[in-house]
Amino acid sequence: MNENIIIQDDYQITAEGNFSISYQGLPGYRELYLIFDAKTNKSQSGILIIVNGIRRGVIQLSGEYTQFHLQFQHQAQDVVIQIRFEKYTKVEIKNFNVFIQECQKGCKYCLSGSCDLELFENCNKLRYKDQCLEECPQGTIAEYNSCVQASNIFVQGLELTEIEQVKTFLQEELNTIKKFGGEKQVKLNFETDFNGYLEIVFNCYSKQERNEDQLIKIDLMNGNSQVLYPSLFTYWNLQFKKQCKSRFEMDCVQVKGLFEIDFLKQNQVNINSYSKKIEQTGFWEIESLKIYNVEQRSYECEIKNCSQCSYHNQCAKCAEGFYVYQNKCIKKCPFYTVRDETQRYESKQPVDLNILVMLVSPFQDIKEIFGQISYDLNEKISLRYENETTFIGGGLLDQWRRTTYQKQMNLGKHYAIRIMFNISIENSSIELDSFFYSIDGRTFNVYKNTSYVDHTINHNKNILNLNLGCKISSNGRCVISNYSFMTMKCSPLCQSCTGPSQSDCKVYQSNIEKFDYQNHQCQDGYYLSEKGCQVCSQGCLICQSLNKCLKCQDTREAEFICKPNL
Repeated sequence: MNENIIIQDDYQITAEGNFSISYQGLPGYRELYLIFDAKTNKSQSGILIIVNGIRRGVIQLSGEYTQFHLQFQHQAQDVVIQIRFEKYTKVEIKNFNVFIQECQKGCKYCLSGSCDLELFENCNKLRYKDQCLEECPQGTIAEYNSCVQASNIFVQGLELTEIEQVKTFLQEELNTIKKFGGEKQVKLNFETDFNGYLEIVFNCYSKQERNEDQLIKIDLMNGNSQVLYPSLFTYWNLQFKKQCKSRFEMDCVQVKGLFEIDFLKQNQVNINSYSKKIEQTGFWEIESLKIYNVEQRSYECEIKNCSQCSYHNQCAKCAEGFYVYQNKCIKKCPFYTVRDETQRYESKQPVDLNILVMLVSPFQDIKEIFGQISYDLNEKISLRYENETTFIGGGLLDQWRRTTYQKQMNLGKHYAIRIMFNISIENSSIELDSFFYSIDGRTFNVYKNTSYVDHTINHNKNILNLNLGCKISSNGRCVISNYSFMTMKCSPLCQSCTGPSQSDCKVYQSNIEKFDYQNHQCQDGYYLSEKGCQVCSQGCLICQSLNKCLKCQDTREAEFICKPNL
């Protein structure tokens, strides 16, 4: 901003000359939204809005505050908004907000509405910023297929980089060559308890460079185990994957894994291997082993108010007074969420909720939220955005007193409905003034001494008729915020239910493949999803979902890749 303007404590801008507003944006978005209130000291005056040198419109101001919305395509990361007007004109602006519509993840440009340029179009190796690499740079850690910044990797400054330096920990030599299907124990001896990271470099030999049938499993004595697919481009726990010197007339792939360890005074690491196809067995060996003495691994975090980040810039814990929601740190959990008991800092939407209507943006249409006007007195009702909250009504000229709306919704299979909103009945002097909502003819009134409504009603009809509006006879007015309407869903493929779980289902859809109608569950080896009975993950005999296995198969392969979660 420049010296022509004055900014009040409440962020009101007063200007008597042209000025500009600079905004340091985010990469990867396609639309820019501006919303603000403005007025002038004249009866009418036009101001010109220029964004990064491009004219974006002329708006007409009057002597009273008016709300303005500007929406246009825009791609530049940094934004300079210039506001120009005639001499001897005084302009006042407040509630100035900038919104962006982001591109989908992994997309650089999306002006067409779909992704115009993928961030990593042809990279099947490790991804770091705009590069495609074989090995993560120093100071980064490989997680899945991306290199992420990590700090405090060597907290105590102890880095044991040569195998000779860790000879005192090792009880035997490492250079034994094993067939895929073989096993090796690496015995280590620590005089004191040890916490840190173990880095192992493997050379893996096969008759083909890409072999999805070979696995290496590293069993750590703290009860954890990790599985590597050395010949596939799956980089979980891998620092690099590259070609090495061929041997036994076989291709060689070298991979490096990093594993967190927690050893007692005497312990060992078990390394097992497996090959699905005996005719493609191949060999593996340990090229090198390193030990890092660390207290904690943490990641540089770009998320505001996040105190602890994990893989790929995901917030694991927010600063005090903030809560994790959809990878953001917010001061107040949304009304439709519940606190995750297993992680006190996170707020999640219950799985059985299906949100049909939600007031989230001042760019929404009131008809989209409430439906069509059924009783109209031509009252001014607008959407407002203040203090990170969207309101219906409450503007300087809004007078919502008697207007009502009606909406018909097709709800699908459900067992209950839930309506939530904040209500303010302002300037009312009559006790009977109220806001009302009617569901299938059943009416509920909310009076001015109530500020928050969270109402769940048993309901299972497919079609619902909703009416709502104000009943105010005085000079008061209604203001609504945080409005949402949702259904409580039945379990997948359930026709009629009394609750969210599978046991609450009264009638299941017919002809579900692999479904046991007598016991109301999928057959062993399958789990119930919205698409029917889906096969469990590889090696799992009984599962609750794809990622939750209750019982593993009794096979050698299952020992490697199946993790029961009882």
